[in-house]
Amino acid sequence: MKLFRRRNRLPSESPEIITRRRQERRVRVFLSVLSGALLGLSFPPSSLGVLACFGLVPLLIVLADIDSIGSQLRYGYVGMLVFHVITLNWTGGYAHMNDPYMMIAGAVTMLAHPLFYFLPLGAYGFARRYLGETAGLVAFPFLWVGYEYTHSLSEWSFPWITIGNSQSFNLAGIQFINTTGIYGLSLWILVINVLAFVLYSALAQKKWKPFETRSVALTAGILILYFLPRVHGALALSNAPSTPDGLDPSQSTITVGIIQSNVDPWEKWNQTGYQTIEMYLAMTKSLLDDTLMPRPDLVLWPETAVPYYLLTKQNESVREYLHREVDVMNVPILTGLPHAVTYEDSTTAPPSAKRSKITGERYDAYNAAALIQPGVEKIPWYGKMKMVPLAERVPYADAFYFFDFLRWNVGIGGWQIGRDSIIFREKKTGARFNTLICYESVYPDLVAAFVKRGAEFISLITIDSWWDRMSGAFQHQQFSIFRAIENRRWIARCAVGGISCYIDPYGRVYDRTELFTKTVLSRTIGRSNELTFYTEHGDWFAVSCLFISGMFVAAAIGQKFKRRKRRQSWTS
Repeated sequence: MKLFRRRNRLPSESPEIITRRRQERRVRVFLSVLSGALLGLSFPPSSLGVLACFGLVPLLIVLADIDSIGSQLRYGYVGMLVFHVITLNWTGGYAHMNDPYMMIAGAVTMLAHPLFYFLPLGAYGFARRYLGETAGLVAFPFLWVGYEYTHSLSEWSFPWITIGNSQSFNLAGIQFINTTGIYGLSLWILVINVLAFVLYSALAQKKWKPFETRSVALTAGILILYFLPRVHGALALSNAPSTPDGLDPSQSTITVGIIQSNVDPWEKWNQTGYQTIEMYLAMTKSLLDDTLMPRPDLVLWPETAVPYYLLTKQNESVREYLHREVDVMNVPILTGLPHAVTYEDSTTAPPSAKRSKITGERYDAYNAAALIQPGVEKIPWYGKMKMVPLAERVPYADAFYFFDFLRWNVGIGGWQIGRDSIIFREKKTGARFNTLICYESVYPDLVAAFVKRGAEFISLITIDSWWDRMSGAFQHQQFSIFRAIENRRWIARCAVGGISCYIDPYGRVYDRTELFTKTVLSRTIGRSNELTFYTEHGDWFAVSCLFISGMFVAAAIGQKFKRRKRRQSWTS
């Protein structure tokens, strides 16, 4: 569809042509910016998720007006840049302005990450050129979802702005993701965008009239597609436990306490070990002494609550002290902490391993969580498996270990990747659970793998107060809703400075705390061994979309070679 129809052929350098081209560029830039703005404003903390369902229409109008794939990508970059600036402006920590590396990394993320969208946009332009407009539009949703899925797989992965993540406030409309996962939600959004574009194009080009049968039928189809998930979700929610606590009476339960300390995430690395532990112990004891709250069977301390290597031999006395306190309180504590594993033979250490300045030993450092239980000497620990690219670990660091200097100016950089999806077991109730550490909660397949291994509920420990009151903390909290629904599991979310809360298997949020408050929580939550279709089969839907998109690309490549052969036969 052409934005401008050229009725009179004019000399290529005439003032009229130059003016017309400038006007075209301005309109295209405006539409690209509008598209990025609509997508950005559909994400939390905004509750206007409906904007995502039509946010790509302006960009599709621009792409349809251009034949050059290079030009399509340039306008696509403009749209995706605006989308990133609105959605990810928090990543640089600009509210604090106290870490130059973080600020630079945030700017690079906003400027460079839109380039990843050249993959679906370029593939769409390629399909349009060689398969035609209709086939290109059919392919577009699958190409986009296929890209989103592949972008969650490598060490460069960054699924934070998966387009389905825009729908967290649409609780009724997202219940079906317990079958498809978040990527089913993305495809739903993209199909609505394509249908809305087709309707607009037909009306704008006057191929259809506003009230003729085709226009009315397509409009009705778009409305039905938009509201159908809400009808399904209303039925699902009607079968959900309607009690005030959201508990299913037929399920086992566990009471989980949360400690939100509101410790400054920058300053805590300068505190002494005993000082930090004493503060958390005091808050835990106050929770246990609070007669207005149910006594917890398990207490969560947040990510890196203990900011040093508690489990190493050098800190054995501190660890024994904490263990004695846990024995006296008679309640297990899951705490975030860094953990170091030393290589006895330094030649076996990977290139990315760190070296002790004192002993010269090589070791790997993990962003970890450990379960300390009364009367249990062994302390199992879990190492975080998904890292924020560059901020927490240089992607493929064993190959690019010389970039190890790229890290924040606090004790959270250069982590090694955890290799085992540990399931913890609370001794008293027998409850089995996993812990997600911060960024891991945006990986649906990772969470499903934990649940499939036997996690009856999910704990999530995080910091989130790096970003002050910018959108990052709100987005992260809302994204947890998807993991609860996909797996039909309760989530207990413990954040250093908020937002802490509990989320039931249908995405309903309880006891949501305010940012930058010091508080304790305790709530009885459900345990379940039932597996959803998504939990059992993982990202089957996304893989199917990737396969379909591959078929379209293969068909376009085949058509390209056919055309080339035809041209060669003509010239010969």
